[in-house]
Amino acid sequence: MTMAPKTIKRVLAIDPFSRGVGFAAFEGPECLIDWGLRSTGRADNGRAVRAIERLIDRFQPDVLAMENWEAVGSRRCDRVDLLLNHIASGKRKHVRVRLISRREVSTIGTLPHSATKYGRARLIADRFPELRAFLPPVRKPWMSEDDRMSIFDATAFAIACFPVAGDSTETTADEPYPA
Repeated sequence: MTMAPKTIKRVLAIDPFSRGVGFAAFEGPECLIDWGLRSTGRADNGRAVRAIERLIDRFQPDVLAMENWEAVGSRRCDRVDLLLNHIASGKRKHVRVRLISRREVSTIGTLPHSATKYGRARLIADRFPELRAFLPPVRKPWMSEDDRMSIFDATAFAIACFPVAGDSTETTADEPYPA
């Protein structure tokens, strides 16, 4: 007897920033169950790995979603490249890893591909009102990116893991995930 593949139910998405990790946990495409930032105090991959492993233990996801650091358009420092590679290459407690490119993230919602990162964050905040309080102010050219943007990046990675409404091809936990 063959069993039908298990449909993705829970996704944990992560997005490292300079002093920690932003995350979003979903149960289905419209059910955001938790989100936030986990601080490491400083740029430290060892602490970031431990924080991510604690998140995996807490949420028990079917899929761990994160940025595809090797895709066109990814601009990560070498330290974060090493962190993402370490997380993706390890068998993190038997959790499948889904790498999401920035191009995939840009297709979320109705914004054009040229929309700013802040524009996508506003679209996500409109879709999930509980995130509105975390939306940082518009960044000026001389300002560094607010750490809270990692919450919105992680949320976008999670949303990209779920099939689009009306799409006849449903992604399952037993199928390989494209990079």
